[in-house]
Amino acid sequence: MSPHALAELAKVPSLKDRWVAIDPRGSAPDRDTPLQVALQSGAIVVDADDELDVLCARLNAARLTSLTIVYAGSKS
Repeated sequence: MSPHALAELAKVPSLKDRWVAIDPRGSAPDRDTPLQVALQSGAIVVDADDELDVLCARLNAARLTSLTIVYAGSKS
């Protein structure tokens, strides 16, 4: 994921300083996702959480795979 895309994530208020799961393939019709935020790159943010383990558990329960997980922000 490019630094530009990470900066784009940090500008979305609901995603800033959270762990974010991204589907790099974009909107896939077979995915029922809790959150959908389209990025300029064409990727789709499918979920986000303050806690990485909680995000991973939710993605696992929803059987969502082949995602990129990044931290959208910086810890102070």
